Amino acid sequence: MVFNDFGYLSYNMIMNALDIFRKSHLALNLTPFTIRELFNIPTTPCDVFIFEDGKFKHSLYRGTYVANDTLKEMIERGHTIVFASNEQREELKELQQNTLRQVTRSFSMGDTYQNCKNQLNLITINLRYLFEDPTDDNALNLQYQSLKVLANFLIKNPKMHEPLYRYYAAQGHHYIFAQPLLSSIFLVGILKTSQLYNDKDIENFFITSYFKDIGMSAIPIDKFDKENLSEMDKVLLAKHPIISARILQGRIQLSPAHMKVIENHHTFSIIDKYDTDNQHIKNLTVTGFETLMVNVCDIVAAMISTRPYREALSIFEALEKIRSHIGSEYPHEFKIIINYFRNFFTTSVK
Repeated sequence: MVFNDFGYLSYNMIMNALDIFRKSHLALNLTPFTIRELFNIPTTPCDVFIFEDGKFKHSLYRGTYVANDTLKEMIERGHTIVFASNEQREELKELQQNTLRQVTRSFSMGDTYQNCKNQLNLITINLRYLFEDPTDDNALNLQYQSLKVLANFLIKNPKMHEPLYRYYAAQGHHYIFAQPLLSSIFLVGILKTSQLYNDKDIENFFITSYFKDIGMSAIPIDKFDKENLSEMDKVLLAKHPIISARILQGRIQLSPAHMKVIENHHTFSIIDKYDTDNQHIKNLTVTGFETLMVNVCDIVAAMISTRPYREALSIFEALEKIRSHIGSEYPHEFKIIINYFRNFFTTSVK
């Protein structure tokens, strides 16, 4: 028997106290992550919990096979964010990164188009890891090497761009993680169309374009789902090109000229709700054709994609906005842009 100053403690009182302690300890030890990290893996390396009816519930057990249909059902029930222990989440992260590493190394083997689709999703997951810890050299180097392989494929296969774009856009990744790939696919096509750059130059600008927004990791992801940011968040967002350059400096192989493109990539901006989301810089000098193209691709990709707080524009509406801002000042560049997007959305793999 267990006693206190008032007599016996009932069994139920003891068990309730233990249950409260267990739940409190569980909550302290759990970390949230997107359910996307569980797709297409042989077995789950972690016990997965959901938060439902005000408490954590054990949903998936470690070491068991989980069908994609099961995960889709969880998403339909609203569980896009799930939970695991900190230690087991690290095991999941390691598994996903090893899978990306394997896909990247064997990219040219078998069906390269399917390999590319797999890599797009794995790269997006790894970008989440980078946003969680931008100082993680392992995640950054893995992303850099994977992007080089992806760039090489895109440069050599321009007819694959549209179906890859449509496939990837349909995956429903959070726009903060999808935007870098969507805009960079456009950039490869435009630079290729211009016939001004060799393949190595295009590869470097693709990587530059992709990493230009890594500085947004300074702002919690959930805040990007809101139309209005706090004043502090607006300051961080306005400074994110500089933050991006500082994060990348000396860690990946990009020249000072490419770093300047990153630092200046919002010197051209269209200020309305269809801009690259809450940008506040306007009428500044554009430095170079490359910076202009990086900006335009970023803005077009943003305008033709939905956001939690607004609908997408059509490609024709987006190009009209671009024309009204740069058409007279940069007529040659605008002609390249128009011709590229006209062909982009009418070309597909036969």
